[in-house]
Amino acid sequence: MPQFGVEKDLEVYNKLLDVFPKEVFVPRNFIQTLFLHYPRQQECAVRILDQMEFYGVTPNKHTYFLLVQTFGKLSHPVKKYQRMLYWFPRFKHTNPYPVPLDLQADPVALSRVCLERIAADRDARVTVYQLPCTEVCDDGTVQEHSHLVGIQSPDQISLLAEHDTKYPVIVEGPFPLWLKKTCVQYYVLRAEPGAKKKEEMDPERSLYYPLSLDLDLERDLAEDFTFDVDEVEEGQVYAMCMAGSGDERTLGKWINCLQESNPILGQLPVLFRLTSGPREVSLPVQEEDGESHKKEEARESSAEEDEEETRQNRRMEQ
Repeated sequence: MPQFGVEKDLEVYNKLLDVFPKEVFVPRNFIQTLFLHYPRQQECAVRILDQMEFYGVTPNKHTYFLLVQTFGKLSHPVKKYQRMLYWFPRFKHTNPYPVPLDLQADPVALSRVCLERIAADRDARVTVYQLPCTEVCDDGTVQEHSHLVGIQSPDQISLLAEHDTKYPVIVEGPFPLWLKKTCVQYYVLRAEPGAKKKEEMDPERSLYYPLSLDLDLERDLAEDFTFDVDEVEEGQVYAMCMAGSGDERTLGKWINCLQESNPILGQLPVLFRLTSGPREVSLPVQEEDGESHKKEEARESSAEEDEEETRQNRRMEQ
């Protein structure tokens, strides 16, 4: 069904359930109901309902009518149908950030949805720096430009303005993000953990109201020195973007566009920590050349010859 794109069509599932003959698998007495009357057919119907549950397809009244007419009210497919109708409405709105049902094919619109989904600040603004287009150069060559969409909030702008100029900013990525069956990649502009600018202390501050109190106390023997994930410091995230081609040229254009709202980027060194991104695991391809077949035939023939020799030796010994 996924090959034909009908894995989420309720009418197709009802047509499959309509293939079963009516009133043939309905149990006639208590013993038939107890011992799972026609188990193969009921198991087949339950598998169809399991696939509906996997793809999030909610059955309707016509589905219930087909199941009752085919297997009866006390059958396992009808119980499966009742469980689906009980749990589906309760888990339908549990996700506070639901994914749109129909994802747009436009990369710019899809990037906008993904960046708004990642950003935790509602005041973050999405900016389209470049639209996908093709450009014909003077020498006749065609150059394609991919999309470039970024997002940044006012708080991130203020944090970037306070960044210490002694430390560089880092462009990291790509990081995968899955929206249903669509995988997109985004990049992050961040700082190192120790790049936060330290506030200068007032030397005339009263000792009764100190800004910080640094006491070199000895540690207790019972103190726990185990590693805690929550205490790991990470660099502050200043901006995010999605680009069609994640090379340094495209990301450098993103940094240049960010300088309009963040002039401090002109004073900071920028480091690129780019990876190849996630890749699919490729299985080893079996050799289908004539040489491989010849080697296999030679091995089989040699094995047969060895077996014949052993048989002849046994006969001679007898």
